[in-house]
Formats: sequence, structure tokens, C-alpha cells
Amino acid sequence: MPDQETLLGSIPLSDAPPGICLLIFQVRQELTVREVPGTQLPPEPLPLTSLPQPLEKEIEMPRTQTLSAIMMTAVIAVAMPAFAEDEHNVSTGITTAGVPLGLHGVDAVALATSNSVAEGDARYTIVDDGVAYYFASEDSAKKFKANPAMYAPQYGGFCAYAVALGKKFDGDPRYADIVDGKLYLFVNAEIFEKYKKDSTRILAKAERTWPRIEHKAVNDL
Repeated sequence: MPDQETLLGSIPLSDAPPGICLLIFQVRQELTVREVPGTQLPPEPLPLTSLPQPLEKEIEMPRTQTLSAIMMTAVIAVAMPAFAEDEHNVSTGITTAGVPLGLHGVDAVALATSNSVAEGDARYTIVDDGVAYYFASEDSAKKFKANPAMYAPQYGGFCAYAVALGKKFDGDPRYADIVDGKLYLFVNAEIFEKYKKDSTRILAKAERTWPRIEHKAVNDL
């Protein structure tokens, strides 16, 4: 006949009723403590007869609640859209439209058509792809709304030279270039000059690199 230790060690806790499960767990603790010198025994377990009647429900309820919470978390995680990180170069605050400001508040239409830096006005705000753009006039705002892709900066407004190198740096509207009707921004005067010396190669490389980094956070690059 197997001894008590062998018998208790062979019983899976998952197969035992909650009350017996608790007793087995406590006995196993005691047997373990006896084998390890210097280990203190846990408080004396209560006899099963003194355990309150609704013990099974009290044990099962937290387990059920925990499983429900895990399932709910999984459902929410699946249901929520995957928010991409840093696809656009935007301000850290939000506009009255409830989204961050893009292009440093400069009129995208004026910049993309005549390379003119015109300060936008919050009265003329258009939101595109989660980014607010300010315009200097109602006319500019209407043009942008009709065709955002025609005027919005490439690579989310990040520096095109940095994108070619696999990075996301700020794009300054003061250093912009219009190529084949597309608006490209650069981080500063020095980088802009480097770009102009080899613009075709830089833009071709940026075009190949952008899909790889578009959805990555700035700090991960």
C-alpha cells in the first residue's frame, strides 16, 4: 500500500474537489517543510469540519472572475484596431479638432504648390488621417480637403533624407522640395544641402525604405 506522501503527491489538484484540494495543498506544504531544515511550518490548517459551507463557491468565484477578465481582455485586444506608431510628424499637443497638428501649422497647399511658407489659421482646419492641418485661407482648406494626397507632405512629414537612412527626424517646412508634384521636407539647412547634391538617389532610397519604417515608433529606429 503506498505511503501517505506518495499517495498525496500523485493526486492532481485539478482533479480534487475544492475542499480536498486545499487539504492536499496544506499537507504537501507540511511534507516539503519537513524535508528542508530550518524552514518554518505555515499556520496550522483548519480542520475541514470548521471550514464554512460555501467554501466551494468562494474558491470557484474568483477563478471564474479571473477567467472572465482574461477572456474579456483578449476580446478587447482583438476588437481594438492596431494603432500604428509615429506614422506622421505631429505636435505633442492636440488641436481643437481633437487630433495633433501636422506640418508645424503651415499651409500645406501654399507649400506644396509654390514652396511658400504661409502660417495656417486654426479657423481653417482640415483633418486627414488623424492629423489636423491649418490653412491660411478657406480656399486653401477646400483644395486640401478635395485632394489631401496632392498636398500632404511625403513620409508623414518626416525628413526625407532621414527616411532614406531608416530614421524619422522632424521635417521643417522652411526646407522643402517639390518633385513631380510631391512635397518633401528636411530637418535643417545642412541636410537640405546634402540632399540637393544627390536628390534623385536620396528620394529613391527613401521610397524603398519608408514601407519598412512607416509603422515603427521613432524610438525604435
